Amino acid sequence: MKKSTLVLMALLFLVNMSFARKGKRDVIYLKNGSVINGQIISSLPSGQVKIKTKDNSFWVFEASQIDSISKANSTINQFRTGYFNLTEAGVLAGNSNNKYATPFSLMNISGWQFKNHFSVGAGAGVELFSETYIPVVADFRYYLNRQGVNPFFGLQGGYSFALDKPDKQYVYQTYDLWQGSTASMLDIKAKGGFLLNPVVGFCTPLSENVALTFSAGYRIMRQRYSREDNYLIDIDYNRLSLKIGLIFQ
Repeated sequence: MKKSTLVLMALLFLVNMSFARKGKRDVIYLKNGSVINGQIISSLPSGQVKIKTKDNSFWVFEASQIDSISKANSTINQFRTGYFNLTEAGVLAGNSNNKYATPFSLMNISGWQFKNHFSVGAGAGVELFSETYIPVVADFRYYLNRQGVNPFFGLQGGYSFALDKPDKQYVYQTYDLWQGSTASMLDIKAKGGFLLNPVVGFCTPLSENVALTFSAGYRIMRQRYSREDNYLIDIDYNRLSLKIGLIFQ
């Protein structure tokens, strides 16, 4: 289960990477002063150039019509209203209440970006603590700029579901002075818990519809465990979150 979940999330990240490679724009400057933006499909030996524009139209220009060809300006407006998909990967560095010093975290979020610099989304991921967890979250972000390197503030909140069964716990039970004490191994069930993760970061455009994101935040998370003797155990996994992501619009 753990391996298949990791493979699925990694494939989502690779799909977004493929969008990044496809997102580059070409610009054809014509001698009559016109500028055509799109993706060059082919260049024929005769000098003709075929380009596909954003509205899925195809244009063919003779070499005698073209003044120059270049790539689009990298200063890109990232605030088109509409759907986005974000895949983030990173680590949760923190306390010693977990067998991993820096548990791995992978998250995929889909949502909607508004013209007022806000975005709202929801998503799920996989995180490798002492057990494997599936966090399901709501994601809110506010971006400061419209173009170029773009700082943002964000907040994620939700619930983390446990996939694995924890190791049994060695428990001492003391009766009285005369009878002494006994020890036994008791089963434990991981019940998951709520999480909250405020972040700050920035994103930088890679193309017209793809941007790279970097973020740092503080994960507040409490996981609950129940023992077979009905004893409840709460463990706080409060950690520094460091992530890199790819956002496609």
